[in-house]
Amino acid sequence: MRTADRDKQINIGRVAKTTFSTASIVGVRLATQAMVLVLSARLLGVDGFGLVSAIVAVALVLGPWSGLGYDFIALRSTSSDRAGSNSHLWYGITLVTKTAVPIILAAFVWGLLWSGDKTIAVATVLIFTAELVFFRITELVAKIFQGNERFHEMAFTRLAISVSRLAVLGLVALFSSEVTAVGWGWANLTAALLSLVFSLLFLRARIGIAVPRPGWRPPQLHDGLYFAAGITSVRLSTEFDKSLVLAMAGVSGAGIYAASCRIVSLAVAPVISLVNVVITSLFRLKSRNDRVQLRQRSLVVCAIAVAYGTIIGGLVWLLLPDIAAFALGEEFRALAAGLLPLSVLVIPTSCRLVAEQVVAALSEFRARLVIQWTVAGLSVLMNLIVIPVFGWQGAAWVLVASEVVLASSFLLIIYNSVPGSEEP
Repeated sequence: MRTADRDKQINIGRVAKTTFSTASIVGVRLATQAMVLVLSARLLGVDGFGLVSAIVAVALVLGPWSGLGYDFIALRSTSSDRAGSNSHLWYGITLVTKTAVPIILAAFVWGLLWSGDKTIAVATVLIFTAELVFFRITELVAKIFQGNERFHEMAFTRLAISVSRLAVLGLVALFSSEVTAVGWGWANLTAALLSLVFSLLFLRARIGIAVPRPGWRPPQLHDGLYFAAGITSVRLSTEFDKSLVLAMAGVSGAGIYAASCRIVSLAVAPVISLVNVVITSLFRLKSRNDRVQLRQRSLVVCAIAVAYGTIIGGLVWLLLPDIAAFALGEEFRALAAGLLPLSVLVIPTSCRLVAEQVVAALSEFRARLVIQWTVAGLSVLMNLIVIPVFGWQGAAWVLVASEVVLASSFLLIIYNSVPGSEEP
């Protein structure tokens, strides 16, 4: 069967098999991340964990601008032209290096002025260097694997990040029962370097690394900039609130909120695995202007994500407080007070993770960006109002509302993506 004909129909068996196998790797990654979360929380304590989580949250907000969203361009381009993988790799590494350095320098100044504490500024530089340089290049490698439909290699590349973090923090835990934010920053930076080395060696072994093709010209960056801006706006809604909780509700509240959100983010990881499997076929459908099939396939995947989120949300409702107290310590049991919003959060987040990628596949970047930044602005405004009154529980409710609006808006774009005259 020709590739064009195969892409017009969704091979449920193949998608399910590939999703299950990659989700199995994701399951190992989830277990590893859970152990990393436990080690970090116990080594840092509630206060230290809140501080580190706030710095990481800011790094995640700014992270897409390291490389100007080029990992998305590399994924989309290699989905239709795998021969350009090496060219995209080298160009992406160059962009990440050039753009990350000024952001890291600005982060050091921000950390120094915000806290007046040099140690916090140093921790900020360490965490930003790991997130914006080493982990970004590792993610670029994962995207190249994904564009080549090497889904297992993509999953193993991302697994290397969690394994390296666990290995380094495990060694730290052998020699010390507690660490400072700076100590955790050094450990995280070491883990990021290890994961980067592994990813490059793995790419060389599985696909090969060569010099760029003669005469190769990089694609235009405007879609990458749209993508970076969109991810930044989403993270303002889903990550930056941790920094606001730290500033307005204290380090203990930030630590509890960050731990609870982290547990929920682990719960939706299998949805990300599903998206990674189907997104390349969506790009190919869009390139062939088959919008009817693209919409139908997208709505099916969104429905699967919502069903999964409903089931997992119920489990989170029942088990989250006990799991958090058992794994992280009794001081984290207070997150049970915000159990309702945190459980509901799994459903819209699962849908949003699928729908936002589908809208990108449809090339509806402008509409996606307007929605994302509108929701982000409203989210920040609402957090400034509710956090001083309701603490981190108020931030949780704002986060749920943001995810619901984002998911609903993206679904509306998908549903209206085919004019009435093109209906089958």
